Amino acid sequence: MKQLALSWDEVERAVKTLANSIKRDFDPDIIVGVARGGLIPAVRLSHMLGDKPLHIIHIKYYKGVNARRKKPELLADVGRLGGKVLVVDDVADTGASLEFVVEHVKRKGAKEVKIATIAWKPRSRLKPSFSAFETDKWVVFPWEETPAKGTRQWGRDFSPNL
Repeated sequence: MKQLALSWDEVERAVKTLANSIKRDFDPDIIVGVARGGLIPAVRLSHMLGDKPLHIIHIKYYKGVNARRKKPELLADVGRLGGKVLVVDDVADTGASLEFVVEHVKRKGAKEVKIATIAWKPRSRLKPSFSAFETDKWVVFPWEETPAKGTRQWGRDFSPNL
C-alpha cells in the first residue's frame, strides 16, 4: 500500500481546516480524543475551539499496517459524558474503531456525537462529520515511529539543543 507521510506543518494546516469547519457547524461541549493517533489533533482542536474540556478514550484495533484485531479493544474508558461530543481521531480507515467509539460515548451519556478526522478513506464504513482530506493511502503522521526511523534524521532535518 502506498504511504502518505505528513509533516507537522501539514498536520497543523489540516487541524486548522477542521477547526474552521467545526466552528461553522457544531459547538461541542466536550472533545473526546481517541488514543493514540487522535490525541494531538484533539488537543489542538480543544484549544482552537475555545479550550473545550478534553476526555480520552484508548482503544486498540491495529496490530500493524493492514493487520487488525477482530474487534477494537477498550484499554482506557472515557468516563461519564453529557451534551454534544466531538470525537477526534487521526484517520477513518475501516470505520470500525470510530463506530466502536461513537457507540461507547453514547452509552456514556453523550446526547449528540460528531466525528472529526484529519484523513478519511472512502472504504470507511462511516464518513466523519468533519475531515481535512480523503485518501486511499496509508497515512503516516509525524508523531508515529515510521517517519522517525525512515526519512527524518537528527542533524539533517532537526538539530535539538541537548
